[in-house]
Amino acid sequence: MDLRPVFADLDQMDWSRFRHAYGSAEDIPALLRDLASPVEKTASEAEQELWSSIVHQGTVYSATAAAVPFLARLVAEGVRQSDLLGMLGVIAGSVDEHDMPVPGAARDAVAAQLGLLLSLLADSDRKVRRTMAWTVAQCRSAAGPDARGALRARWAAESDPAVRADVLTACALLDPDAAEELCSAVLAGDEPAPVRIAALLVTADCGLPWDMKMTASVTTLVPLERHGFGALWEREPLQALVKALHTRGEADTAIDLVGSALGRAAALRLQGSEHAQAATTEARWAAEFLARRSRTAPARLLPELLPLLDNPATATDVIPLLRTWCQPAPEAVPALLAIAQGNGESADEALAALVCLGAPEATGLLARHLPERPHALKAAYRLATGETRTPSQTRTPGEGRTPLPYDSELLDAIRVRLATEPSRERRSVFDGGLAATNEPVYLGGLLAAWGRPARGALPELLAALPRHPLPVSRALATVADPQADAHVIEALRAHARQGPPSTRQAAASALHSLTGDADPLISVLSELLAKRGNSLDHTVTAAASLREAARPLLPLLHTLLAEPPQSRETVPVIRAALGAAALVWELTGDEQAVLPVIQEGLAWASRAWGQETVKRAAEVARLLGPTAKPLVPDLLPLLDDPELSPTLVLVLTSICPEVDTLAGLSRTTLADRVLAAARPGSGARSVSAVLKACVALGPTAFTDAQLALIRSLADGDRRIVGAGLQDQIIHDDEHFRAEAREVLRTLTDNPLIS
Repeated sequence: MDLRPVFADLDQMDWSRFRHAYGSAEDIPALLRDLASPVEKTASEAEQELWSSIVHQGTVYSATAAAVPFLARLVAEGVRQSDLLGMLGVIAGSVDEHDMPVPGAARDAVAAQLGLLLSLLADSDRKVRRTMAWTVAQCRSAAGPDARGALRARWAAESDPAVRADVLTACALLDPDAAEELCSAVLAGDEPAPVRIAALLVTADCGLPWDMKMTASVTTLVPLERHGFGALWEREPLQALVKALHTRGEADTAIDLVGSALGRAAALRLQGSEHAQAATTEARWAAEFLARRSRTAPARLLPELLPLLDNPATATDVIPLLRTWCQPAPEAVPALLAIAQGNGESADEALAALVCLGAPEATGLLARHLPERPHALKAAYRLATGETRTPSQTRTPGEGRTPLPYDSELLDAIRVRLATEPSRERRSVFDGGLAATNEPVYLGGLLAAWGRPARGALPELLAALPRHPLPVSRALATVADPQADAHVIEALRAHARQGPPSTRQAAASALHSLTGDADPLISVLSELLAKRGNSLDHTVTAAASLREAARPLLPLLHTLLAEPPQSRETVPVIRAALGAAALVWELTGDEQAVLPVIQEGLAWASRAWGQETVKRAAEVARLLGPTAKPLVPDLLPLLDDPELSPTLVLVLTSICPEVDTLAGLSRTTLADRVLAAARPGSGARSVSAVLKACVALGPTAFTDAQLALIRSLADGDRRIVGAGLQDQIIHDDEHFRAEAREVLRTLTDNPLIS
């Protein structure tokens, strides 16, 4: 093979002018040549290097666009065709550009080479045909009429179902006006399953009319994955359909579709079908996905889930949903109780679900089976410490933590577990290793949540203190009675004087909580502040908890604030400085010491991942009230960032609490900025800041339209919280809804809002 024309101008280019993920692109010519090596190892390694450098995790660079013509020529000459076509498709589809001279330059570079590649739509290798159709589609509007014509020609000629599905999808993406005609013909005919699935996806994606016949058609095809469509497009078909329908505002249709899929899974199980498990798993994932987007989905889908609880093979798919949906499910309790009294992981998961649902039987079951129920123990710990809430608690804002009810039988079981010497065997996380490692944390957390009623466990806690000093110290701080348990105080004093700093800090903190004696904690915190270790920000947080008792630490805190800005180039260090600024302000009111550090934190807005640091700086600025007025010029340019605006508005309202115009902006204008931050997919802390800012702006700031928007945040179907731990999103969103209703009552002075 003569590849000289492929590389004709390769060496004439100044590759040092281009950049990729690792810097200069001077290594790219050699890698491009190695792609054509007859030695497979050499060619394969070159391909991997190119994936890593010019398409690094989907990001494209100036070197990417420069390499595209050579990749296309190699494909045209038959070199690694499917693989390199896939690389070109990823390049064309990338929206993450870095150091690119012109936006969209990489996509345009691929589109410019389509004339060289379109003939591959008729290649003898079906994999090449499929990849080529997908790659053309990634060019979107940059692909010209020749590409659209070539796809339509291929649609007319192609007979392979999987390739037809890919070509149909590509046709619709490049020519949406033709999508309805193509899809209608497919769905009215007798096309194979992959093509029908593609037509259904195009119908949903392009906003074409959806009817009950289409829902029925999807149901008969479940599980969709078995039909082999979607790998190139990186989408799970049923979930993609649900997402498209819900996104375009058809929540009821999306819920009906998932309900039908769950019903189909149950029917296949009764029939003994070989596809029953795949159908259950597919429908379960779609249900879980939709529940994280739609507030009405859990209640409506719950009846469709219940039949799947009756079969051990499908129950394991359903139980996790009952744990995380924050939906009352009394009708599920009998089945869960039956499973929870069995053996194995399914019994553990069922008991965890009962704990999360707030079933009164859960505590006794956990007591009787505590050693074999690590998931249930973790669920009880999270409920007791306020990390999660039962469905009834979630819907009642402002009540704070509601611990798992005290139970003497469970207390006895915990005492036995604490007295058991843990195994020293290091097990895999997937074999319960993590649960075993965290068991003392969970046991101690339950006792700490119960407080004095758990005093019966003091002997076991004291015996476990040397083995598990951190969780046991926290438990002793609330369980012990300082008037009656002098031996506990002496044990804590002894541990506060010896061992590593983290152990001493935990014991000293518990001692302070019980007795008010801060000297041991001041001693260990002084040592940690002087060392400037990796946990500096946590040390400052512990110091802040002392409030007035932290005065002996002021010299060290002032030293921390006085260090040059270049010494605070990492997130933990700048956060430690901001925490120190907050404490110094609280203790001294010295604005000259704290204002420069706050300004430094606000300047992190220009850094990658700097938003959380800016928020922390703004929180400290808010403590200063009107004294923070010199920071206004630093705050105003940041108001355009929706992620930052609520926290910044809280600062402005603290600076000028009584005026209608804040830094030249009306409160109504600022309300617009704040409400723009409450978007689907937000984190719980971000939307909580939105509500706090609304309250700070006051009732007169809001127009009727803005109040209607707050009402939609509370009562609309689309969840607002969408970021964070997957099993926490629904709980956080339901709590946000309850808080939003409370804010609406405050702003409208209407106690009847429910």
